[in-house]
Amino acid sequence: MDEIEIAEFTKKGFCTTKELPGDVMAAIPGEVGNVKKISGKGRRSLYLLEEILEKSKDRTTPRCAHFTKCGGCSLQHVSYDRQLKEKEGKVKKLFPENVVLPIIPMEDPWEYRGKMEYTFSQNKEGEKFVGLIKPKSRGFVENLTECHLVDSWFVECLARVRAFWENSSLEAYNLHKNTGALQTLTLRKGIFTSSKMVILTVSGNSDFALSKEEIQAFVKAVDDDECAIFLQIKCISKGSPTRFYEMHLSGPAFFEEKLLGKTFMLSPKAFFQPNPRMAEKFFTKIQEGLKLSGKEKLLDLFSGIGTISIILSGYVEHIVAVEIGKEAVCDARENIEALGIENIEIYADDVANFIKERGEHFVPDVVTIDPPRCGMGKVAIDFLEKMLPSKIAYLSCNPVTQKEDIEKLVSYKVVSIQPFDQFPHTPHLENLVILERNCEK
Repeated sequence: MDEIEIAEFTKKGFCTTKELPGDVMAAIPGEVGNVKKISGKGRRSLYLLEEILEKSKDRTTPRCAHFTKCGGCSLQHVSYDRQLKEKEGKVKKLFPENVVLPIIPMEDPWEYRGKMEYTFSQNKEGEKFVGLIKPKSRGFVENLTECHLVDSWFVECLARVRAFWENSSLEAYNLHKNTGALQTLTLRKGIFTSSKMVILTVSGNSDFALSKEEIQAFVKAVDDDECAIFLQIKCISKGSPTRFYEMHLSGPAFFEEKLLGKTFMLSPKAFFQPNPRMAEKFFTKIQEGLKLSGKEKLLDLFSGIGTISIILSGYVEHIVAVEIGKEAVCDARENIEALGIENIEIYADDVANFIKERGEHFVPDVVTIDPPRCGMGKVAIDFLEKMLPSKIAYLSCNPVTQKEDIEKLVSYKVVSIQPFDQFPHTPHLENLVILERNCEK
């Protein structure tokens, strides 16, 4: 293909060009080269920069053999300094009227993840794959033999499970046909602990249920008496919500991780920050940004397993936490009790429903928010505008919806904006905005 000039990064870490309708992998803006088409049509096309004729000064050699073949990371070819510059620039572009603090980097941008989820897949020839989904491939999976985002144990365990699968008659789950058994393999390993957890998620279709012998073979393949091993059964039926059932197969009943000296116990479905080293930094910045006196009443919305509540419990008088996930609330209560914390109330409820039914009974001085990527929703925004807490700490993995929500909080001014490089070698980041109520409101 004729020489192509690379234009700019996309939100997924690929690049655009003026000449082509799709995206280019392994490219850096300003480079010139020849590309090879990998997949897709029109705007969904994906190309690989195969021959570089004019190279960027920010180009570096990718560490992983699977780079461009799996969807785990898209920026390994870009120097870490340039990655940080791009992410900080993204936040500055969203908040041009505010001062954005320099992005906080990882001291070591490798082996930082404490959790990964891998997918089982088969092709028409029956070849078996378990790993990460290829970019823009509609479900095709790359068999991983290395990964530098995680500790080496992840790939070692993945290899043992792959060998178990290849020596069995089990098939990968096919969503469209509702056939096969194996769906995903989720692995956790503590960054600050030696704790490990393995979760095999399988289809709820009884025609493809694993036998007792197959389950025993899976446990034997993991080969770790100190690892918490679970079987998770995912039941899907039209017109009904997806249901999960769990079986504890071997080892401890919980996974453990530490943050800022506090130990958190996690059940299989519980969400926990996947980069604990960076999580310590943004939880510390939340506490510093709120400038707590010890007398505040704090409302923690979308509280998960109560991480923010537990970490801030020693800095405020009382906390009310709200989380819709029942399993997460159970974990939170276990952790609160184990840590001997007495000033946290946690409710298992949807944030909007909690506000409608109980919101006016608790008038917060400060609020912490860590919502899903879609943002916190109109009900929560209206509640904050009505109750007018003095300060809000809004943590988000999606600065776009975060910005949209903040624009609707008309009674508040932005005090600080602090991005964090939560996920090196990917385009993703975490962003913390501290807001204060306008004095005249």
